[in-house]
Amino acid sequence: MTHLLIVATSGRMLAQAAHREGYKTVVIDCFADVDTRVYAQKVIKVTSLSVKDLTKALDALREFSITGVLYGSGFETVPDSLAFLQTQFELIGNSPATFEAVQNKPIFFRALDALGIPYPLTQFSPPSQEQASIWLTKPLKGQGGMGIKKHSPALPKINDVIVYWQHDVAGQASSVLFLADGKQMQPLGFHQQLTQSIAEYPYLFKGICFNDYVPQMHRPLIYNWITQLVVQFGLRGINSLDFIQTTQGCYVLEVNPRPSASMQLYDTPIFAAHLNACRGPLNKVPIARINDGYQLVFAPQRLLIPTNFQWPRVCHDKPLPGVIIGKNQPICSIIIPKLSKSQLIIANLIRYSQHIQRSLVMNQTSVNTLTQPLVQHLINHADKLRVGVVVLENGCTIIDAGIEHIGGLEAGRIIAEICLGGMGTVTISQHAQTVNWPLSIHVHTANPVLGCLGSQYAGWSLAHEKYYALGSGPARAMATKVKEGQNEPVEELYKELAYRDVADKGTLVIENDAIPPLALIEKVANACGIPPSQLTIIVTPTSSLAGGVQVVARVLEVALHKAHALHFPLENILDGSGSAPICPPHPNFVKAMGRTNDAILCAGQVHLFVKGSDEEAERLANALPSSTSKDYGKPFADIFKAYDYDFFKIDAMLFSPASVIVTAVESGKSFRAGHIDNALLDLSFGA
Repeated sequence: MTHLLIVATSGRMLAQAAHREGYKTVVIDCFADVDTRVYAQKVIKVTSLSVKDLTKALDALREFSITGVLYGSGFETVPDSLAFLQTQFELIGNSPATFEAVQNKPIFFRALDALGIPYPLTQFSPPSQEQASIWLTKPLKGQGGMGIKKHSPALPKINDVIVYWQHDVAGQASSVLFLADGKQMQPLGFHQQLTQSIAEYPYLFKGICFNDYVPQMHRPLIYNWITQLVVQFGLRGINSLDFIQTTQGCYVLEVNPRPSASMQLYDTPIFAAHLNACRGPLNKVPIARINDGYQLVFAPQRLLIPTNFQWPRVCHDKPLPGVIIGKNQPICSIIIPKLSKSQLIIANLIRYSQHIQRSLVMNQTSVNTLTQPLVQHLINHADKLRVGVVVLENGCTIIDAGIEHIGGLEAGRIIAEICLGGMGTVTISQHAQTVNWPLSIHVHTANPVLGCLGSQYAGWSLAHEKYYALGSGPARAMATKVKEGQNEPVEELYKELAYRDVADKGTLVIENDAIPPLALIEKVANACGIPPSQLTIIVTPTSSLAGGVQVVARVLEVALHKAHALHFPLENILDGSGSAPICPPHPNFVKAMGRTNDAILCAGQVHLFVKGSDEEAERLANALPSSTSKDYGKPFADIFKAYDYDFFKIDAMLFSPASVIVTAVESGKSFRAGHIDNALLDLSFGA
């Protein structure tokens, strides 16, 4: 069996296109990411595309019969490597001579002059100080916008052999993808280039999206330019022309003499078309666009890629688990399928990019590992805290905080911090606003999305025979199930959070008046991927002191849950705190549950700090309070009874704090809504 060799900084794009059209490939690149390993028969990772590194990589591919080599990005600074590859195989693409000629800026701009093709004013010596502000400094050999900067006389003198200077023309950076055979060309599509300022790179290439806004009157002229350049340099295969689109016209910037990122917006037979155009006359075939946009996602901080991270389906170039991504380095890429509304392309690219960044940052934290000192404190001070500790026959540790052992407020406080995954602090103090019930719980977390929704929320439904309970706490983040042959989170919420914890030990909190059966414990341990001996289950009846405290400590969590139900972007919630009165326990389960709910619904107070517009913050504040619900106005136990004790018949918007403050951090404005209802609280608590 014969194979094609792909060599590039990242070979995924070409390998995927080849795989889609039935070609067998092997790849040499600098990432060897998950996707490339799927599409290629073998992938060899190198540190660079130098002749030395390529020679060593080729030795590892001797078992394959390679009929030709295709190249992608990365050869701009090592053109001698192309000449080396040409000595080993058929080079499918522009020849090394063509590649170097196009990359040679003096040669390229002289050709533009000769052909009468306009481009921004360019020179190869530093501009005068008086004109410095209108010039850019660009590398003679570079890619992806790296090295492009505003020219400044204050910068150290740059060797003019390495850089050149070009007028900074205001306009839209654009490109057009085309096929060529050295004589004629076929345009495939126009695109808008996306850039991002990162550290020392103010014009870094971030991505590309479909652009249908290039005026029709400019297109024939641009096509004519491409045809002239194809003949001038003998361009073959897939190439792209970069240009600036302004109100006065278009100006050529450069030609990328190899397949560029916009290639992945197009369907089959684009790979075969590239091969055929490189090897013979151009056979113009219809090539449809199937995707609207492509974007790189950069690391906002140093990141360790976790095991079993839930990558969105739009992600490509996914790194292997355990790989460390440096700050400002690319994590992966996003490809957005073709949409009906082109104005949504960039918005979707931004949304997915922010989601991945936020989720990966969140995944650097193990909520189960963070809680282990708290769990151990409960065990070590069991007598002092009046909780029971027993190890079952399967090795699972059970902490009884209210069944056979009294438990207490302090035990409940610690359990509340365990429920938060070690991501927050819980304190008990006096609060003057709840007149007859001053003893209150106060909760704060600097990561409310992970602490409250990713750990504290009671979202894991557990059942075995007649035993039923909702599981909360950090073990939820470890739990998976097999669906259609794939591992996925037990709770759908974790797909949206894109968070999964992997730890040696797990802790689950169950609100029940009985210890769970062994069969259910085995089910929990298996879902978490740990033996029962590494699992701790804390059981807190609602009617106990500890149980009441840990439920009321969910005052911030219910606000997060309602914000999520209101479709407020979770990534915009930066910080939060909450407080609510500690309710007196009651031996009757319904009344005990009613009081814990009423502590939050009637007197819970939450302060959220969010980013985004003032309008969004104000809408959230107005919608959050429990008093906005149609079911508000009676003690929860009465509401529950009125719905025949069917929890799911109750208006979901009821479950939220009584009073909220939402601060928009970007403007400094705060918005308040709701109120503390002491009369209703007294009615529930029995004052």
